[in-house]
Amino acid sequence: MNKIKYLFGLLLISVLASGFMPLEVVAQSTIAGAEYKPDKNITEYFVFPYGEVSLPGKWEKLQYVSKSHQQFFINDESVLIAIVFGAVNDYDFNRNGSLKGYDFVKAYYGWESEFYSSSGFECKIIEEDQSKSYIIWRVLGQGADTYSLIGERKGHVCNFSVNLTDKWTEDEKVQFLKNIYIK
Repeated sequence: MNKIKYLFGLLLISVLASGFMPLEVVAQSTIAGAEYKPDKNITEYFVFPYGEVSLPGKWEKLQYVSKSHQQFFINDESVLIAIVFGAVNDYDFNRNGSLKGYDFVKAYYGWESEFYSSSGFECKIIEEDQSKSYIIWRVLGQGADTYSLIGERKGHVCNFSVNLTDKWTEDEKVQFLKNIYIK
């Protein structure tokens, strides 16, 4: 809780220092950070105000892809993951923000799977939970094998993925995604 107050204070100070901006511009501003906590053996990653996640073990922060808002991490097993946090109205299919909860998640899956399918990839739902607003799905083909979890909480999107690896079984990949999403 102190971290959130601290980050909100930093955000407020930066807004005041630069003069008042329209609310919609302020709502798009973010503060992000990642830190390994050796005493707990977790890596914490956050994008304020959209979300945070605790990753089990030590993960090294890699490149950030601004167009897709993907932050990549790698662990000592060379498992590569990507994390995206954002707002539900950041997506073309939901610019008006009318889709929330599981309705947003279903629409997101339909939108992404249509793109991948039309590009020659196979898409398959592995698991879904309407009450917790998430779908775990797999994209397979042409050198890709990615397991992703898309979820929605209070108007914010969580998208976690485990990329091509033979270090973990399918069950381990699915369990990892569920564990970092479900608090």
